[in-house]
Parts: sequence; structure tokens; C-alpha cells
Amino acid sequence: MTDADTNKWDFDDNGKMTTHGLVEWGVASVLGQIVLRIGYVRSQREHEIYNGTDQAPHQIQVKISASAAKELSMQLTKYAEGLELKLPAEVSPSGL
Repeated sequence: MTDADTNKWDFDDNGKMTTHGLVEWGVASVLGQIVLRIGYVRSQREHEIYNGTDQAPHQIQVKISASAAKELSMQLTKYAEGLELKLPAEVSPSGL
């Protein structure tokens, strides 16, 4: 997928990208498969609840190939390094 492949992303009626806040993640190797776990919140209220319980209200676990894991790692690093140059340090990792 290319960076500009917007037809695969979700947008609201106003053209704004639909996003949720990342609160936890993990990676495991299970029976020769790489598994990526993402825990997320959909609102500030859910984030406040998460802070009190330490359990993400929503979670997805996906199997990915080794090559997909490497590509994802490279894309995340590319965007993170670019963003670090533009954003103040006090921005929350979850974006909330």
C-alpha cells in the first residue's frame, strides 16, 4: 500500500480521517506467526477509564508475515522520525 492510497482509509462525512487512540501494544511469535496486538480507545472518556483500569476497551490481534512486519516497522520509523521534527515533545503518545 502506498502512502497516498486513501481509498483504504476511513473518513467521516467532513473528510476528516477517523482515528482512535493507541493505549497499548504488543508483539508475539506464535507457532511461527508474528502477532501484533493493538489496544485502543475511541474517546477521551474511554481513555480516562483505561487510565483507571489499565485494560484497553478495544483490542485487535492480527497475524502478519515477517516481510509485512519489516515493512510496517520501516513505515512507522519513517513517519515517527518526520513527526518528531514537527511536534512539541508534550504531545501524548495516544494522540488524546
